[in-house]
Amino acid sequence: MIKTKNLVVFFLCLAFPLQISALQVCLPEDGFLPEWKKEEKIIRFSPENLFNYINGGSELFLEFGFKELLVQNYRKAEQEIGIDIYKMENPEAALGIYLMKCGKETPLPEIAARNSFDIHQCAVVKNNYFILVNNFKGNNALVPVMVKVMQTVLNSISEIKTETVLALLPEKGLIKGSEKIIRGPFALQPIFTFGQGDIFNLGGKIFGAVADYQNSQNNTYTRILIPYPDKETALKTYKHLISNLDPYLKIEETKENCFSFKDYMGEY
Repeated sequence: MIKTKNLVVFFLCLAFPLQISALQVCLPEDGFLPEWKKEEKIIRFSPENLFNYINGGSELFLEFGFKELLVQNYRKAEQEIGIDIYKMENPEAALGIYLMKCGKETPLPEIAARNSFDIHQCAVVKNNYFILVNNFKGNNALVPVMVKVMQTVLNSISEIKTETVLALLPEKGLIKGSEKIIRGPFALQPIFTFGQGDIFNLGGKIFGAVADYQNSQNNTYTRILIPYPDKETALKTYKHLISNLDPYLKIEETKENCFSFKDYMGEY
């Protein structure tokens, strides 16, 4: 365990099984609403060419376990919307991407799945799918169309109840809405820089849970919990962390399997 005033990191020897689903989705056909039609044939992207669609952002999807992307646009005269359906390795991977991308959740009650909506885009996660419906011009009149498209797709996806790594997070002091999932350096990067590369040896295989907390003195800190398959792997990762700690981080105190440090500004 690494404990500081602003950061707490736990290494737990616990593993969750992966759940892989081969579900298929149904897209709206021409005429799902009057005069609305597919603009062109569906476009598919694989892990090998995802960068062609989201250049500079594909690494995060690949790290979480991206399998396939389906892109379909719809048009009525000059009005246009689009849907992007990301099939991920398992529900935990889809939730991880969703939490990284949705920002502060503003759910739309008409959508019967976890979602975050604004006038330009609706992000949804269900089972092992992360889905975006895009309102390219931010036209308020197209909100019902966005909802209809999303509902059609969601109705073709079965609901699977699965426990994620977020279940490891203690409830006491948890700041709701701050929860995140990590699976490698790209997801960890916006949270804290411990060092270069895959500092926690996640390898795009092990999920970790992240959340902000507030203590009784109203101080806020971030907690990271990572379940490793065994004690030896956790200890090896701990030693790897110490050996490769960012040079801007100065270790102040060490104890058995524990150390505290300051950052480049001299803060714990």
